[in-house]
Amino acid sequence: MGILWNYRWLKARDLRSYPKPDFAKKAATEAEIAVCDALRELNDVVEVYHSARIDQIISGKSRREADIIALMRNRIVFIEVKNYKGDVTMVENVLHQNGQTRGWTFAKLEEAVGRFHEISRHVGIDIQRDVIETVLACVGFADVDESVKPRALTGSYVARSKDELLSLLSDTEDQQEDFEEETLKALKKLLSMFGTWDAIEFPNQAQHEGDLIHPRDDVREWRVTYSHLQIRNERGWWGTFFRGPKFIGELIPRLGNNVQTVAIDHNELVVLHNPHERKDEEYPFEDVAVLTFGYKEVPDWNNVQLMKPKAKASTARDTVIPTPQEGDVIKQARILRHLTQGEHQGIVFRLDDKNEAVLWRDQMSVMEWDHKDTLMPVNSAHDVEVTSSTYNKQKKRWRIKVKTI
Repeated sequence: MGILWNYRWLKARDLRSYPKPDFAKKAATEAEIAVCDALRELNDVVEVYHSARIDQIISGKSRREADIIALMRNRIVFIEVKNYKGDVTMVENVLHQNGQTRGWTFAKLEEAVGRFHEISRHVGIDIQRDVIETVLACVGFADVDESVKPRALTGSYVARSKDELLSLLSDTEDQQEDFEEETLKALKKLLSMFGTWDAIEFPNQAQHEGDLIHPRDDVREWRVTYSHLQIRNERGWWGTFFRGPKFIGELIPRLGNNVQTVAIDHNELVVLHNPHERKDEEYPFEDVAVLTFGYKEVPDWNNVQLMKPKAKASTARDTVIPTPQEGDVIKQARILRHLTQGEHQGIVFRLDDKNEAVLWRDQMSVMEWDHKDTLMPVNSAHDVEVTSSTYNKQKKRWRIKVKTI
């Protein structure tokens, strides 16, 4: 590479096209941060977590984002923030803005809650489901129709402004006891472990979020200690013209001021998995301004224990889980999978640690089945009633059928 190559590189640099900034997304993020700041001023709020990524406990994949999680002295509130203008309505449980679908349903918020509750129980934090509340907060300049309402009868709300949201969370819940100090400490640790999305920021301030993937181990090592990698060409125009580009990265620590400088191969690719588009995006380092590390690591929940299980007073024989029988109501049964192949189609629920049940397709309406991914997505929770429970002697297991309530 000589001066001619360097000159061509500099000229091409001026003509580079970067992804376009998403100003609507930027405004939405600013609205979420403003809500977070306001929530932190409330007396009963212990901590506020923005854009939390909640993993699927089984595989660590399929992350569900919660805009805001407010940890309060006696409850946990999941908040979905919508910075909409115009008319906001809900048609067949799907949110619409000015007549156009936004693809959002309360089921997505419920799924995030379900994942959180399952993980918290797995790591030893024993909390009741009724201490978790959900709120859809419309904080923009929108006329929110009465059709916008949650499916759940209790513990789920709609706030039509930021002030209404703050008023809702300011109301003391005397019927709920405060978390014990040990539980509160464990909840703070758990919520901090979720982290947020990684991000690539381009020179024109456009930003893409997702999970950073890299062929080297550097990124995995960097993210533990550092929050950002700022990338720049150390040489000016004339220095690059005569000697070529020299890219460096400045690693900004999560704690303290010890900035570390590292050499960067500007031709090397950085890869971001975009969870919304479900695809990998590749960019050379020379096209990137900042890498943000949203989380330190993806936790292996099987190796995480935040609270020691309390000693049980009863014996193992006393704690045997009975098989659900016809007429039993199971609160917040989790959907494991959809059966879509062959003749036997339906939705599989987990009732407890030992039993599963099926809501068969012939017990569902055409609309329910066609919109199952929206109305009853995998990992969402629903109240169900057992309609039959029979024991299969050959397979030595119970066959349980349910219907939704």
